[in-house]
Amino acid sequence: MKVVSKKKPVAAFSLIELMVAMGILSVLMLMLTILLDQVQKSWRFSESRLSQFREARVAFDVMTKNIGQASLNTYWDLKDDDKDGIPDGYFRTSELHFEVLRAEKLGASPTQTPVGHGIFFQAPLGFSTDYRNLNNLFNGRGYFVAFGSDRRFKPSFVKSDDRFRFRLMEFRPPAESNQVFADGDEERAKGEPQEFTQWFKQAMSVGKGNFESHLNPLAENILTLAVAPRDSLEVGASSRKDTFSRIAPGYTYDSNDSSGGREEFVQQVPPLVRVTMVAIDEAAATRFANGSSMPPELARVTDGLFMNTGKYEEDVREVSNRLNEIKVSHKVFSSLVLLRSSKWST
Repeated sequence: MKVVSKKKPVAAFSLIELMVAMGILSVLMLMLTILLDQVQKSWRFSESRLSQFREARVAFDVMTKNIGQASLNTYWDLKDDDKDGIPDGYFRTSELHFEVLRAEKLGASPTQTPVGHGIFFQAPLGFSTDYRNLNNLFNGRGYFVAFGSDRRFKPSFVKSDDRFRFRLMEFRPPAESNQVFADGDEERAKGEPQEFTQWFKQAMSVGKGNFESHLNPLAENILTLAVAPRDSLEVGASSRKDTFSRIAPGYTYDSNDSSGGREEFVQQVPPLVRVTMVAIDEAAATRFANGSSMPPELARVTDGLFMNTGKYEEDVREVSNRLNEIKVSHKVFSSLVLLRSSKWST
């Protein structure tokens, strides 16, 4: 007698169940694809933002490092006000110079139009083309923003149209062309107090070259530079009327200037300098390019700003607001630089 065994039915998915599962899997894959795409876009945006402002960051670090070395050879000398041969006291003097000024005072050249603020000083930076091993040689150095072409800075083999951009410029003559040693010749010859007010214009009386030939661009698309010498930190600044900089309420400062009650500040480098730089991206610079003319949309961004140090925070916010209104990606660099050689005394 045969025994017939019955096989159990095999469990399987129905067609409806397979379709539902495939639909859910498709939705999950779509969501994962969208998520990965968003992450990739965010990464690319962050990477491009870092790279486009990398040049500005490096230039800002170089500038603030050199400003921190600004020096004056300040000393006390005898004064004889009544010219009777008997000293009447002492006065503070120096053969060097530190100045923060409105950049337009430099005057426009055929290739560059200065904007914003400029800072010029002397520092032991050791830059020389003839004396390579003397690392403590004094150099004149300066920084300001200018709008102009890149014609003079391009290699001769590069054949391309001129690029007109805002640039952070560095005035960098070698030590053997330090004009400060010649500026004031007439005063020295007459025995009068020396005034070094034009050394950064770099005339031809010392070394080689002139002001224009010692300029080099540090970074492109730098919209403005604001420099505020200060004698204290911002803490307690509200007690100083409407300014946080007692020595430079209007940002400008001249170590030779003893007028207007500034005798106590004369022939000194300030202990602190607030340096602020605004950089924009290349896409915006290209979008607003106006040939050899300064783009009016970008020129208006800093109109009326950085004139009073008491409104510094407001001015920084206003710059960002104006740039955001015209949809310009930008970054504001700011640092409080300690001048190590300062022996501030009033």
